[in-house]
Amino acid sequence: METITVSLNLADILRKTIDDCARYKRDVEVGEEVIAAYLSGKSQSEDEVKQAEAGIFARSLKLFLESKEGLIIPDDAVHRLAVELLRNIGDIAITFAYEDFYGYQFVDKLNEIVRRAFKVRDVFAKGRPPSSTTLLCQEAYQSYLYGYHTASVALTRCIVESILKDRLHVDTGELSKLNDLALERGLYPKKIWYKIDQIRKSANIFVHETCKGKTPSESKNLELIGIAQEVLQALTG
Repeated sequence: METITVSLNLADILRKTIDDCARYKRDVEVGEEVIAAYLSGKSQSEDEVKQAEAGIFARSLKLFLESKEGLIIPDDAVHRLAVELLRNIGDIAITFAYEDFYGYQFVDKLNEIVRRAFKVRDVFAKGRPPSSTTLLCQEAYQSYLYGYHTASVALTRCIVESILKDRLHVDTGELSKLNDLALERGLYPKKIWYKIDQIRKSANIFVHETCKGKTPSESKNLELIGIAQEVLQALTG
């Protein structure tokens, strides 16, 4: 009797579903000799041809889409060959393959997304942030969930700057000056001024460190989000 192992983890279930119906077979194992024989035009069985084509397609798609994340694609023979191969595939097929590729990326991150979501505190306020700030809040939160901590930190700084401009009724101004002006006008006590200044200094450091190849840790990002929550609470409560 066949034994079937069933996982109750949603990420595993989704991954299995993608595996069963994907055009892009991420984990396909094809021997180098099979691909070499295919590329050289040697005689192969129908099964070997299918294996080689699946392997070449998977490698080409992965190479192309991962290179695209760098915003510019290396102009070399390997990347041009991958691009040319993908261009010869129909629009519907390549769309499904993109869905498979990014579907795998999502399920690989799902457990971490849920873990991070539980770590963000529940902070309540009587009022709501201005509509101009809502999108920034959503993007900062989502960036944190997906582990893009540099983006999240930068957006957290923008949230504070945006809400200060709204409350002060100004369109321009550096965060440090906005913070001073808000304190002077009595929008909040000195302890909130310190929290905003901490966000400003930390965000500046993290963004500059990113230029050196360093990124803020998850814990530092979470800390700044927590401070920003307290600032929003003070300014909207």
